[in-house]
Amino acid sequence: MSQRSCERIFRVSNKTVAKLFEEAGDMAIAHVASLRDLTPKRIQADELHAFVAAKDRNTDVMIAPNEDAGTVWVYLAMCADTKLIFSYQMGDRDIPDASMFARDVAAKLKRNENGELAVRPLIVTDGLRSYDEAFDNALGSEADRAVMVKRYSYTDRDGRPSKRRRYAGADREVRSGQADDADIHTSYIERQNCNLRMGNRRYNRRTNAFSKTLLNHERHLALWIMYHNLCWVPRPSRPRRGANGERSKNWEKRLPAGIAAGVTDRLWEIEDLLALTDEYTAQRQAGDEPPITEGDAIEIAPAIIDGAPTHWVYRSFLNRSTKVHMASCTNCRDGRGKKDGAKVTGEWLPFSSIEAATTAAQRMEPDRHSICGICLGSYHTLGYRHAGSSRQSASP
Repeated sequence: MSQRSCERIFRVSNKTVAKLFEEAGDMAIAHVASLRDLTPKRIQADELHAFVAAKDRNTDVMIAPNEDAGTVWVYLAMCADTKLIFSYQMGDRDIPDASMFARDVAAKLKRNENGELAVRPLIVTDGLRSYDEAFDNALGSEADRAVMVKRYSYTDRDGRPSKRRRYAGADREVRSGQADDADIHTSYIERQNCNLRMGNRRYNRRTNAFSKTLLNHERHLALWIMYHNLCWVPRPSRPRRGANGERSKNWEKRLPAGIAAGVTDRLWEIEDLLALTDEYTAQRQAGDEPPITEGDAIEIAPAIIDGAPTHWVYRSFLNRSTKVHMASCTNCRDGRGKKDGAKVTGEWLPFSSIEAATTAAQRMEPDRHSICGICLGSYHTLGYRHAGSSRQSASP
C-alpha cells in the first residue's frame, strides 16, 4: 500500500512511515550486498523493466524531471535449485551495467584457498548480447554458460522484436563449457519475474505506485528480495523424476530459499526484519558505515602532483570506458584533447606516472579500460607512429 494509506490506517505521521521505509530499505540493500560464499550449481539470470518518476514518453513534459526519470532495467540472478535471489543490478541493458552485474555475481561465489571456484556453476541467460562480454570478463572459463535465444515472427531490420511480435520458439546454445539441454532454460527466473511483478507494485505493468527516485525504487526491490529469501514459504510441488521428465504423484514441501541455500537456519518473521533494521540503523548512527562492496561506484579524484603530469586518463561518461595517454600524445595534448576544451561526455584526469594512471583506469572501469594505441601501444595504420611515443610497443 502507499505511505499515505499507512498514515491513515496506523494513525502515524507520514514522515514516520517514510523514515521507517528508508531505514528498512537501506538495511535490505546492505543485506543483499553482504551475501557471500554461495555455491549454486545452476544460475539463471534475466532482466525486467520498470520506470521511475515517469515513463519515457512523459519525461519531456515533467516540470522538474530528475536524472533517473524514465525506464529502469533490473538484472536478477537466482539459484535454480534453491530459488535464492542473491544478486541484482539496476541500469540499462548495455555492456557497462551488465558487467557490473556479472562482477557482483562472481564476487558472491565461494572460492577455495587456491582462488578457484568451489563449485563450477552453469549460468543460463537469454540472448541479450551484453551478457557475453560481461560474463566472459567476470568469470571467463571458470563457469559453464548457455543461452536461451528466443525467436519471434515479427522483427525489425536489426532483428529486434516489433510491437506485432509473436513468440515462435527458442534455440538452446552453449557459449562456453558444457551443459545439458534440459538445464538450458530460463523458466525459473521468468517465473520469479512474475512473482516480483505481483509482489511489488512498482513492477506492475500499469501501476500508479511508482517511486519518484531511483534510491526508493531500489529500496523496495531489496526489501522484496529479502522477504522472498528469508520469510516466504514456497508452496509444495511435484518434482520431476528421471530423465523422461515424469512428475512424481506425491507433493513435497519446499524450504524457504534462504534455508535451502544455507544463508539462514530458520524462517524469518517481519519482527526479525524490524529488529535487524534497528540494529543496522544504530550501527550507522554510531559511525560504522557498511564497507564498499563490488559493484559500488568508484570515484577517482584528480591527483595532486608536483610539476607537470606525465600521463592522463580520459574517462568517458558516455561509453563507460577509460583510456591512458601520455601527456605528449596527439589525442591528449596535456589534457586538452583534440578540440581544446572540456567535454560534457567525459573528463581528463592527470597523473604523475603510468603506473598510477593505469591503476586508476582499471579501478574506474574494470572491464573497459585500455591504453592509447598512438602513444603507448602500436599503431600500424599507414605506418604512422607518433614521434613522441616509444618505438617499442608498451603495454602496462
